[in-house]
Order: sequence, then structure tokens, then C-alpha cells
Amino acid sequence: MSSTPYGSEGGGYGEGSGYGSESGPAASGPEANLTTGPTPMSLYQLVQPEWTPLRQQLARVMQPPTTPPTPPMVGPLLRNEANVAYRYGNLPLARELYFGFLARGGVDSQEDLNSLKFSAYFRRPVWQLRWGASIGLHGDTEVTDYAPIRADGKTPGGMGEMAGMGEMSSSYESEMMGPNSGLGPEGGPGSSSMDSMSPYEQRMDAVGGPGSSGTPQYDRDGRMIDPSASVAAAPEAQMTDPSVGERMEELMGYVATVVTEGMKTRMASGQFGAAFANLDPDAKDQGDTVAGDYVQPSDPRMWIPSVVYLGEGSTQEMSKAAAEQNIELLLHFDVSMKTVRNSSPQNSTRVKVIDGRSGRTLITSDEMDNRELQRLLQTKRATAESYVNDALEKFWSVLDSKLSLRDFPTLTPAQSRARVTGVLGDSTFSLLRKLAEIRYMGNQGWLTEDEMEQAFAIAASNDGMTILYGSQADAVTAIHEIAQ
Repeated sequence: MSSTPYGSEGGGYGEGSGYGSESGPAASGPEANLTTGPTPMSLYQLVQPEWTPLRQQLARVMQPPTTPPTPPMVGPLLRNEANVAYRYGNLPLARELYFGFLARGGVDSQEDLNSLKFSAYFRRPVWQLRWGASIGLHGDTEVTDYAPIRADGKTPGGMGEMAGMGEMSSSYESEMMGPNSGLGPEGGPGSSSMDSMSPYEQRMDAVGGPGSSGTPQYDRDGRMIDPSASVAAAPEAQMTDPSVGERMEELMGYVATVVTEGMKTRMASGQFGAAFANLDPDAKDQGDTVAGDYVQPSDPRMWIPSVVYLGEGSTQEMSKAAAEQNIELLLHFDVSMKTVRNSSPQNSTRVKVIDGRSGRTLITSDEMDNRELQRLLQTKRATAESYVNDALEKFWSVLDSKLSLRDFPTLTPAQSRARVTGVLGDSTFSLLRKLAEIRYMGNQGWLTEDEMEQAFAIAASNDGMTILYGSQADAVTAIHEIAQ
């Protein structure tokens, strides 16, 4: 038999091959294909001998990628990583990455570099003052109910409680059973639409998964992204430790609420430094890793954004802890408890600001006493709100005037060179913090390029030169090694 391009002795299309022979499919009927060339079906069967159902092929194409997609990042890498560390509750790492971003310089860093302020109290430049918080509980601390001041003026077991108990109970029940309470007919959770969803359904609804109004997303290879996989990939960011706020609420009630909101407002406004002041805790375009790794919360954790919580202890103990943690200003809640026969205990609270370097008390609020408030309520001479705000009025006034930051003054070249000497010798500054301020003075034109280069070399040797002149990748690597 003559050979053809598609069949010869030993080939796949000759006699006995099953194609064009009596035993093959082509000879199965009178209208069989008698041509000697291959059919389209025979070619397909050659390359795909086993039939795979179409639905299985589609399932492979549309299965989620093994590695969940990383959200697209917008903005400079180091600044984003600083934000990620901050969002995940690691303030020390966030600050170091932020200073590394400033030290590297470039167009993207100009706004943050120029946000440098001056602390008249500490007599030095500041991007953000280092605040801490602590609690000092003393007296008859074995009580189980601390009876703090409440927003409605009531303290459990305190004077004047029984007279208003029925009215308060009715009002409370009405509020809790209202149309927006989120409570079921039995007074328990479960009637709101979100509460009735399973955790999976809530997550799918939030990210646009099955059953939500979101649009399916696809990766670069055309595979549909499984929202549940991408949500589960990164740990949930938790900037602050909620247990700290719960403890303060337990001990101080409405006093803690007012002070917390007052400090949050001042931090967010940039009153104590612009670094991280406008950070969006729910940002999706900054990534979720630093140097490729997920971030673990630092110890100590933050009480509110940019204020770390040092724990409970006496003023002396907490001042020492602040010095060890390089905290500049400590907000200390002094809570004194005293048992009272046949009544709730007396809860007397003061708020202090302590210099973390010297341990000296800078500001002290008036005393806020739950039993004094009850007497004022009985004679209708005050409300809980007016009583607490009056006690804190002078405290806030002194804090704002004494500790708020000011614009940074213009320096002469001689003053800048003297400042560089001070920066290099300041043991309270990290290496990257030193480089950031040197970069700032160079960018302002107060240092020549040679002077800035010399200062970087003295401070960080080869790493300083890499940060100053190296490629972006090398500079980022050097900053990561220093920061962590």
C-alpha cells in the first residue's frame, strides 16, 4: 500500500488502525467515509483520546486561583507598608517604615516631609508625639461593681437610684425594643437582616459573593475569583485593642467616654502630629503585607489610634514603663475606690498628663466623684455631662495650649549643622528617624548635598548611602532590615 502523508506502515491511519478499516468507525455503515485522509474527528481523537465533559473543563477554568489576588496598590510602597503596619496595630513598625519613607525622599514624600512640626514643650521637631495611656486603680479595689459615673447620672446602688428605677427600666426597655434596636421579640439578638445571616453570608454580602449585589471578579487568567478565599487570605486588621476600652468603661464609665473622644479628636486633627492622622482604617488599596509578610500587632497594643496602652499600676510604675517604652507623654487615669456601707462604693477619678522622660506630672484634672454627682443631681444643680465637662475644662485648656505642635521655624545653615549634630547624638531617636530629619533639612536647602551625604554616612554607613543613592529596590530592602 502506498504511503500517504498521514498514514504508512506502523502509522496511525493504516490497516488495523481502526480508521478506514472494516473494524473501524469509518466502515460502520454504507455511507462511511472512504477517503484515505484523516477526518476532523480522527485528529481530535488523536490529541484528546479521552472525552472530558465540557462542564469539567469549565470548572477548571473558573476555579479560584490557589493564591488569592492581592488588591491593587496605589501610592509609594513604603508609605503603604507603614499604613498597613498601623492598621494592623503595630505602631512601632509603622513609625519606622514611615521614617524610612521620609529618609528615602523623592517627589512622593514631599508632603509628609513638610508636615514636620515643632514641639515648644520638648523644644524639638516632631512628626508625631509618642503618647501612652495607663490606669492607676487603688483603694478598696476588691469591689465587684466599680459604680462609675454614667451618662444618665445613675450609679448602680447609689443614692437616688431606687426613685427612678421604674422609669429608667421602662425607658430602657422601650429603647431596646424599638424598630431599630436589632433585638428580636424576646429581647435577644437576631431580628436585624445582618444578624439573621450566617457568617459566610455576611462575608459574601460584604465582598460581592453569591447572593449579593456585587459583580463577579476575575483574575488575569480569566478565572473567577472566589470572594470567600480572598477574604480569608489575610487576617482581619485590628488597629486597637478593644479590651482596653472595655476596661476603662468598666472603671470610669462616662469619664472614660469623654476623655476617649477628646483624645481621638485631637489625634485625628493632627494636633500632636500629622503622621497617620488621616489614615483610612478600611483602605483596600495599600496591600496587606510588609516585605511580603502579614503584620502582627505590637506589644503594647494601642488604646486609640497612635496612643499605646501600658497597663495598670501606680503613677510611679507607669512613669517608669513610659520611659522604658520611649513614651513622651503619658495619659494616666487615677481611680480611687472606697467602700460605703449599704451603698455603692465611692469612685473618684482624676486624669493626669505625665512627662514620660522625667516622670513629672504636667496637668491634672479636677476630681470626678460619683457620690458628689448624685448630690448635685438630687438638687438639680448639674447633669452628668455638665459635671464631667466642667471637671475637664481646665485640663483640656492647659493640654491644648502647652502640648499642641507649632509650625517648624526656618533655620539658617549654621543652625541646621548644629541641629544635625544634636540629631546624630540623640539616643531617643531611631536610626531612620534621624535620617528623616536630616533629609528634611537637606530638602529645605539648609544643608548642602555634601553635608547631607556626610550625615547619612555617619549615621548609617553603607546603608545610609544605599538609602540616599541606591536603586529603589535596594533602598527598600535596606529600610526593611533596619525597621524590623
